[in-house]
Amino acid sequence: MSESGTEPNPEEMWDPQVARWSDPEGDYVLPHALRSLPQPWDESDWRRVAELPRTDERLAEARHVLTVLLEDQALAPQMPQPPSPGLLWHVWEEFHQAVGESMPRPSQVTWSGVDELVRAWRDRPHSYPLHRHVVRHVEAAMLAMIPLLRDDIADSVFRWLALDPDPGRFAPWAVDLAERCVIEDIGADPAVELLGAMGSPEARAALERLSVKPGGPANWENAEAAQNTLFDLGSEGTSGL
Repeated sequence: MSESGTEPNPEEMWDPQVARWSDPEGDYVLPHALRSLPQPWDESDWRRVAELPRTDERLAEARHVLTVLLEDQALAPQMPQPPSPGLLWHVWEEFHQAVGESMPRPSQVTWSGVDELVRAWRDRPHSYPLHRHVVRHVEAAMLAMIPLLRDDIADSVFRWLALDPDPGRFAPWAVDLAERCVIEDIGADPAVELLGAMGSPEARAALERLSVKPGGPANWENAEAAQNTLFDLGSEGTSGL
């Protein structure tokens, strides 16, 4: 972030050209798909999610949540990318944290609440240029929050499933959802870990498909994670001989 008397960096001058959107259901900022998720999945509160019992009802909810996160296009908005050096992402995350503290559930995030936070940031005695950029272009910060929330929620679902003593019992439906999430880069790390923990032929086949690079279905980083998981599974099988 530039100091007083120095030339502003490209991010400080960047206009993301994101206009404020409206929701037909009210003063909501976040898409209906996020607002309609069952509690506590919608809050990305891992402490609460981890304590959920693995009942048929909760498993059905987990499956529903992952399906919504994958299929609702409103959760993958066209997001303009800030110019180098990319520091604005960190300031957006700081603003997202403030949003989460004051409005923890997606259904509570309103433009009036966001504007109140903007006024609080504007009145702070010391702020950097990128903080002032968020104040001027808060719509861009809130647009960036949508895919980040989607990723956090998927992350918590996969981590919760992996806590089960026998995650392989979820294979009939969870393998497909986990593979699709890795391809879409939604909660990818815990999705790969769940596939590894399942130990089923279907899960291994999914990992093999995901591990293909270059030109495979997953990005390079996620393909690398799938490769490493397959290596670990092979090492475990060898050590058991």
